[in-house]
Amino acid sequence: MAVSSIRKTFRDTAITLSDNGGTNTLVITALTSSLSVTIPGATVVHNLERGAIASTPHLRYGDERPMTFSLEAVVTDFSNGTDEILADLFMKNDIGAGWTSTLGANAEVMALDLSITIEGTDHGDSADHAFTLANCVMEGTFDESGEFWTLSMSGTSYAARPSSLT
Repeated sequence: MAVSSIRKTFRDTAITLSDNGGTNTLVITALTSSLSVTIPGATVVHNLERGAIASTPHLRYGDERPMTFSLEAVVTDFSNGTDEILADLFMKNDIGAGWTSTLGANAEVMALDLSITIEGTDHGDSADHAFTLANCVMEGTFDESGEFWTLSMSGTSYAARPSSLT
């Protein structure tokens, strides 16, 4: 695939949460333009020579670190007894039958996959662009200080790098 020359905007992005195997999914709607993903990679271990930095530093990779993300969405409801909504998944309220943690059916921690798809074909690219953050655990804040109630979420993806890169 050729390198795209099309600049992507927040209007091109779709974010989807899914459970184990993707049986259940939720497309996050009413996003503000505040998605952020941090991919720290492995720590770098710097070995000093008797307390000094060598002219060519002695560097090695250490422990891998998990990725983190944050996003903000406008709140449309706090809970819904029929349909899954972001607030339900975030607060782990009334999660419908069949939603299974990506860590397994008996996992204590509810983790979900977060997939980010950026539209490409509508703008002349040969494909859309996507990646997935696996095994995400989320926390967040409800805020009513602006025009709309918002849910600011942050989370940790317990994976070292995104998967399903396209």
